[in-house]
Amino acid sequence: MRRTRTALLTSTLAATLWSLAPIATQSLYAQDHDHAQADSHDQHEAGAHTHAQAAALKNPVASNAASIAAGQKTFQASCASCHGPAGAGDGKNIAQMNPKPSNLTDANWKHGPSDGEIFTLIRDGSKNTAMKGFASKMTTNDIWNVVNYIRTLNTSSTK
Repeated sequence: MRRTRTALLTSTLAATLWSLAPIATQSLYAQDHDHAQADSHDQHEAGAHTHAQAAALKNPVASNAASIAAGQKTFQASCASCHGPAGAGDGKNIAQMNPKPSNLTDANWKHGPSDGEIFTLIRDGSKNTAMKGFASKMTTNDIWNVVNYIRTLNTSSTK
């Protein structure tokens, strides 16, 4: 009986910790930082810049027709109202937004062009913008599918 209670307590604790992992790790990768306070070796302008830690993340989801279709479906449901149905930054909700949503069809990536940087931005959002993180609304796989779909919006984008 004692072993059963211990196993139940252990599994409950593990499940609780697992469910809190996205919240606990968000601060590790969030692009919710003050650029003026960056270390001198990691300083970058407030404009376009990269994030080395996020760039190191490798996309584990193959960019194939199934992933791109799934990413497109998620994008249309969760992203198109701001970024527009074709990703041009012209969604129906942009009138009240400052700054305006990014145009995902061009080669300009403010927070870095790598799959990992795009994934991190979608997951964690960006401070002082309407771009809120989707970690609680999308699975990790969903986010990688969206990254794969976004890649199809501009054939000049690089990984």
